Amino acid sequence: MTSRNEARIDQDVVEAIGALGNRTRLEILLALAEAEREQQEQWLRMSFTELYDAVDVESTSQFSYHLDQLAGQFVAETPDGYRLTYGGDKIVRTILSGLYESTETFDDADVDGICVFCEESALVALVDEERFVVRCDSCESTLLTDLLPRSQTRHRSASEIVDSVGYRIWGTATLVRGSVCPECYGQVDTTVDAHHHDGRTLYTLEHTCPECWLVIHLPIEVVAAFHPAAVGFFWNHGISLLDLPLWEFFEFLVTDAVTTDVATVDPLEATVVIALDGETLRLEVDDALRVTPAPVDGG
Repeated sequence: MTSRNEARIDQDVVEAIGALGNRTRLEILLALAEAEREQQEQWLRMSFTELYDAVDVESTSQFSYHLDQLAGQFVAETPDGYRLTYGGDKIVRTILSGLYESTETFDDADVDGICVFCEESALVALVDEERFVVRCDSCESTLLTDLLPRSQTRHRSASEIVDSVGYRIWGTATLVRGSVCPECYGQVDTTVDAHHHDGRTLYTLEHTCPECWLVIHLPIEVVAAFHPAAVGFFWNHGISLLDLPLWEFFEFLVTDAVTTDVATVDPLEATVVIALDGETLRLEVDDALRVTPAPVDGG
C-alpha cells in the first residue's frame, strides 16, 4: 500500500535532491547567480566555457558531468547558453540565506501590547525552538508564534528582529487574503476557528496550503482592518496600521475598539465594527473574505 508521502516523493524528487549533494554542482549554481547579480540581468545565459572558467574543477569532462546532473531541474540549456531555472534560483537563495542553519537567539524583549487573555500589559518577544514567540509574562499565555529563519536574525539587533517580524506578518496577511501561500505561492484553503475563553469568543482564520502544508492563523479582524476604508479610518485617527505589529493590534480587540459579530461560520458571515474617537466604521466579511464597508445603524 502506497502512503501519501511515498506518492509525493517519487524517484524524480529523490534524484533531484541527490543532484545537489556535490560542491562543484552548487558552485555552478552560485556562478550563474553571481553573473546575474553582477550584470543585473535575470535569467542570464553563460556559455559552457564561461561557466567552466567560473568554477574550480579539474577538467572539462568532470565539469560536463556535473552540469548534466543539474540540467533540467536546476539549470536550463538554451541555444544561447546555460541559465538558472526557477528551482535553481530557489536553491541559490536557500544557500545564501542559510536556511539550513539553526536560528540565532536573542535575549527576551519586552514589547508593547495587551494580552487578549488576561488583559495585562506584560508581553515579551523571544525565540523558542527556532520560532518567534510573543507571550504574556502575567498569565503565561502564548499569543503568537511565527517561523524565524536565520537570515532574518542576521545583522539585526533584538528590537530590529522584532520589528521585522511585525512587518512580515502583515505581508503574510496580504498574501493569504488573496489565497496565496507565502511559502510556495500555492492556493490556500481557509476555514474559521472559534476560540472560547472566559466567556469571550475569538475567531481566527486558519489558512492551509495543501501544496507545502504551511498553516497560518490570523484573527478574523485582520482581514477587515486591511480594507482600504479601514486603513484610511485608522490613519485619520492617528494610527498607521502598517507600522503597528499584530501583537499591538490585539489591544483594539481587548478594549473593544474593534469588535466582531459572526452570524455564521460556514459560510462565513461576519461584521467587524471599528470605533475610534466617537466615530464608527462597519465592515461586512463574507465567505470569500471579501470586505464591504456598510453604513452604521442610523445612517
